[in-house]
Amino acid sequence: MVNNQADRSRQRAHEDYVKGIYQLAGNAPVRAVDLARYLRVSRPSVTKLRRSLESSGLVQTSKGRTDRISLTSKGTDLAARILRRHRLIETFLHRVLKVPLERVHADAERIEHTISDDIAARLSKFLGNPSADPHGHPIPSPAMKLASKPLTCLADSKTGDVVVVKTLDDRDEAAVKYLSARSILPGMRAQVEGNARGVVRLRVGRNSFRITKAAAQRVWCVAAQGAAR
Repeated sequence: MVNNQADRSRQRAHEDYVKGIYQLAGNAPVRAVDLARYLRVSRPSVTKLRRSLESSGLVQTSKGRTDRISLTSKGTDLAARILRRHRLIETFLHRVLKVPLERVHADAERIEHTISDDIAARLSKFLGNPSADPHGHPIPSPAMKLASKPLTCLADSKTGDVVVVKTLDDRDEAAVKYLSARSILPGMRAQVEGNARGVVRLRVGRNSFRITKAAAQRVWCVAAQGAAR
């Protein structure tokens, strides 16, 4: 008799791991220790799953360096499909069901493994084919292409910089709640008035406010020209 529960658990683990590699490094090799830290699992767990992923044709290791893992084309395709589902689900939960921004990531993590690519396509059409999720992360296209631009961390900004917020780190619920309560969301344009002693001071229009540097480390931006408004 086939253990369907075990099969589903193995499939979910494969999907979580290839998605983690994809988000960390794209098609470049990622260190096993970094993957373990990102997924919040033990290093032995990564080693065990790596063998299963290799036998499934999803990952490969660098020659002579089994601690360097990269996705095969099959693994990249699976990772992009899961990431597409995840970000479409987040968008639906937040935009349609009004789920608070800090909660949608965890809920999408559970749901992404249970829907098909067909449902994802229908969901995308229903939502108007969005290009980004509520945290600002790009949604892979149906052809599984992921558009992205180099981003800089708000915590590394300098006084006088004018930035536009592009994405928030969706894995820290407390930080997302803290940032959204202060309207620090994708699309916000701000000028950095100071960055010292664990505090980043921002000005948006005539309003100035402070956020902790720890929270600023969860915000990714692009440089903008001109004054904040």
